Amino acid sequence: MFKKLKSLFSKEEEEKDVLCSITLYKEKDGDIYIDARMADESEEALEALATILCMYSPSGFFQVSSVIKAQLENKEELYGKIIEKVAGMVTFNQDDIDEEYPEKPCINPSDMI
Repeated sequence: MFKKLKSLFSKEEEEKDVLCSITLYKEKDGDIYIDARMADESEEALEALATILCMYSPSGFFQVSSVIKAQLENKEELYGKIIEKVAGMVTFNQDDIDEEYPEKPCINPSDMI
């Protein structure tokens, strides 16, 4: 695992067969940038991008997908395919949802008295 992490931070140029990538970075001016790239428009590349997008939290997903949508402004059909792939992969764990959004009454019965 550490060899893999070391290679992520090394400056060595290696030939890689990258299908897609999403790079987040913050510049000194404080702005955060997202760089999303795809090798081509193949089904394999679409699937790889959808897999990466599924790793984000819901709010992060919407931010990153809006940047991808802006980058694909003339290719709405391709963006639709990406979102369809993501929709097919996303699963929700009911326990996580219940923990984050527990059912609580809007008005406590004790407040009614």
